[in-house]
Amino acid sequence: MTGLAALLAQSPEAEALEALDLAVAAFEDAATPRLAWRTAAFARLTPGLAPGQAPAGGLLAAVEAAQRGEGGLHPLDLDGQAFEARTVAGDGRVHLILSSAAERQQAEARRLADRERLLLTSRVMSVGEMATMIAHELNQPIGSIANIARGLKARLSRGALSTEEGVEALDRAAEQALYASGVIQRMRSFVEQRQPQVEPLDLPKLVRATLDLLDWEIARDKVVARARFDALPSVLGDAVMIQQVLVNLARNGLDAMRGRPGPRRLTIAAGPMEGSDRMVELTVADSGPGVDAAAADRMFSPFFSTKPGGMGVGLGICRSIVELHRGRLWHAPDPEGGTVFHIALPAARQEEP
Repeated sequence: MTGLAALLAQSPEAEALEALDLAVAAFEDAATPRLAWRTAAFARLTPGLAPGQAPAGGLLAAVEAAQRGEGGLHPLDLDGQAFEARTVAGDGRVHLILSSAAERQQAEARRLADRERLLLTSRVMSVGEMATMIAHELNQPIGSIANIARGLKARLSRGALSTEEGVEALDRAAEQALYASGVIQRMRSFVEQRQPQVEPLDLPKLVRATLDLLDWEIARDKVVARARFDALPSVLGDAVMIQQVLVNLARNGLDAMRGRPGPRRLTIAAGPMEGSDRMVELTVADSGPGVDAAAADRMFSPFFSTKPGGMGVGLGICRSIVELHRGRLWHAPDPEGGTVFHIALPAARQEEP
């Protein structure tokens, strides 16, 4: 073994290559390249090539291609077996790495099979996620429609329903049905493309529409609902998705206050975020019992719920939607009692369409 070969063989890199049983060799980068060093695996594949000798055939072609600056894989035939040589030139040497073409093809086939299984799993999870979200989101509007229908039936049976009251109640039921339809359409889009349909949002109008959608429950539970707005910069987002978040948070507040003594208040406010000229803040505050410290740390955890029979997915959906809009969602105790949910959304920049 020459001095260069001995030096190469004693390097930490050579020890690592030997431990991994990789077929690697170093050739002198000269007019006539000669083998300077090789691993035991390389020696097994090229028993006729000893250190100090010049390569021939496919090995020589691969080394010369590396000397010309041509990288990539070079096919070789060694004793009737297909191999591929990867070459790297530098520091006066050409390194050549041999690998079995059949093994690479098998590894590629395994990678593609694993990818197909992963895609199938992803599709199954997406379908399951969509089904869970739809089941949760449709529970409330369907329940509201059922309550309206039962109320209409009871009043009709007593002859205590005027035409105007009937029309108003049916309008409320139609609004709930349209909301449910919008949820289904948006959820399908949410699962398929994961991008909101961005448009300028009229937040005051969106908040009022949310309270109108819940007015049946607000009146039933004798809740004082208020909307408050400060001077608002423009916000871009998906109106149905953001309303879905507001409806979820408002209904959580209504559920928390149901049956509690004393005044029941629900306030949805919007205005510039304090300390930031780039964010708009929406808040949904209730006068319920608040959230204890143990539950506060798990509020957004999947399948965790403080409500009997709750699915524990609503707040997770809300956070996903807000983050999809490049915003944040968090909660804090209300100094006056209850809970406040904060939604921070980025204000539209001047250069945005």
